[in-house]
Order: sequence, then C-alpha cells, then structure tokens
Amino acid sequence: MAVINWNSVPDYDQWGVDSFWNCEDWITWHKKLLEHFGQQTAKDLWDYAYAKSGNFSSNLDCRTFNSTFRAYVNKNGLSPYANAGVLAPVLSTYGTATDILGGTLSGVSSFFTGDKIKTIMNILLIGGVIYGGVYIYKSVKK
Repeated sequence: MAVINWNSVPDYDQWGVDSFWNCEDWITWHKKLLEHFGQQTAKDLWDYAYAKSGNFSSNLDCRTFNSTFRAYVNKNGLSPYANAGVLAPVLSTYGTATDILGGTLSGVSSFFTGDKIKTIMNILLIGGVIYGGVYIYKSVKK
C-alpha cells in the first residue's frame, strides 16, 4: 500500500507489469481529499481522477467485484463508472449481482466459494459482452 496524502497523484494501472493503486488506495485518497477539501471538491477531484483510468485496468475489479469499495463509493456518492461508457449499466448491475449472489450463496455449499462465484460471473459477463457486441454489430450492419 502506497503512502497517500491529499496531494498524491494517482498511480494508474498501465499495460504490462507495473505498480498501481489498489482499491484501498483509492478509498484512502478520497478520505484524505475529504479531510482537506470537504465533500464536494473531494468528490469532484476523485471522480475526475478515477475516470482517467483505463477500462480494463485494476479499477475494473474495484468498481465491479470489490464489495467494500462499492459500498464506500455508494456511501460517498462517488462515480466509479464515469469512464465505462456504454458498459456502465452492465458493470454496475453485474457488481450488484455479484454482491447479492456472493452473500446468498456463501453458506450454501463449500463448493461455491466467493472466488468460484466471481470466476463464474466473469465468464458470464465476458459471454454477455461478446453476445451483445455481435448483436449490435448485426443490428448496425442491417
């Protein structure tokens, strides 16, 4: 975990092996911004910086699969889907479904661990995105 202050510059996940802020780092930075600037300015700065991350960066995990991160941004009115474009509703719904299924199925069977549910949901999400892309392509092509 990096040392983060209100004036820290976010460390974005780039292609290849590199360092980057994890979900906890983004939460810490928002807390520091909140202490220094107050709610509205902290929100504006955080939303702008978070939106500059890549669509397939580590932030995908934060905003879609990390329940703690999702709860924090919801509680503070932050917008982690600003850079997701047309996929924002899909990722938001998928993250909510993951939270619900993860909580509901956690005690059902020892086979259905949280990691396996995430893997299954990832496969379903990728399949859904591919299916949606083919459907849109065929619709536009007509």
